[in-house]
Amino acid sequence: MQPDIEIYLLSCPTERIIRWLEQDFSIIDMHKPSDIVTKLHLEHNGEVIPVTVLEKAAGKRFTSIWFDSDKTPWENDTECSKCAFEALECEVRCNYQGWQEDGQEDPDLWWHINAEGEGPFIWRL
Repeated sequence: MQPDIEIYLLSCPTERIIRWLEQDFSIIDMHKPSDIVTKLHLEHNGEVIPVTVLEKAAGKRFTSIWFDSDKTPWENDTECSKCAFEALECEVRCNYQGWQEDGQEDPDLWWHINAEGEGPFIWRL
């Protein structure tokens, strides 16, 4: 299990992301510290999960969703990405290798899911 989950959504408005989150989580609180940041505390199976939604995270068109917890319903970033793509039907990207203890990941190797399919690719942010 990863210590956190982070995915990137292409051209997906924050309001749609919030509606997706409401399908599987209860929103305990939500606030906007800036025009591009939404912070939430979600509840899932009795666990509180801090989440940050950051617009324009990787260029102007990507929004990051960072679940700062190992208590999400997904084992890793890829599982979360698949769920997000099914619900939101917008391109999703995540780190291909996820988090590893030894830190030997290739930071440019990513996984993407879109209408054409899914697979690894090199993404230089």
